[in-house]
Amino acid sequence: MKLLIPSLLIASVAFAQVTPAPLKPASGGSNPMAPVRPNTTPAPVQPGQGGLPTAAEQRLSYAQQAFGLAHSMYRQGNISADAAATWSLRIYEAQKDSPTAAKEHLDRMIALEKLAIERVQGGSAPVLDKMTVAFFRAHAEQLAGKK
Repeated sequence: MKLLIPSLLIASVAFAQVTPAPLKPASGGSNPMAPVRPNTTPAPVQPGQGGLPTAAEQRLSYAQQAFGLAHSMYRQGNISADAAATWSLRIYEAQKDSPTAAKEHLDRMIALEKLAIERVQGGSAPVLDKMTVAFFRAHAEQLAGKK
């Protein structure tokens, strides 16, 4: 009997986690608990049509968002310069067919290198960060045809 109450409690919690949510009421029908079903089946929409982004567009968007986050996290000292620089390179790779991709990557690396130098000089980042970003900046210069 002592085990019955805890067992029932555990079973009820487990049941609640696997039980689907109740159906939402239909609008304007005679049965308010009837599920809403569309009258026609919509044609499947392919990426790049009807507002859905293509895989390439998604990849670029994720890389841009991640770089913004990584840059902010590096500024706060939560990640390495290598992680932030790698996200910039991923943006470049996602848009390398664009005529401005290499220049934009170089601009990001110049700004990140400036930040790394400030952090190293302030004692909040290891010297390796400065060297890492200098490496990525030199690579970006090469991609942009600067050297």
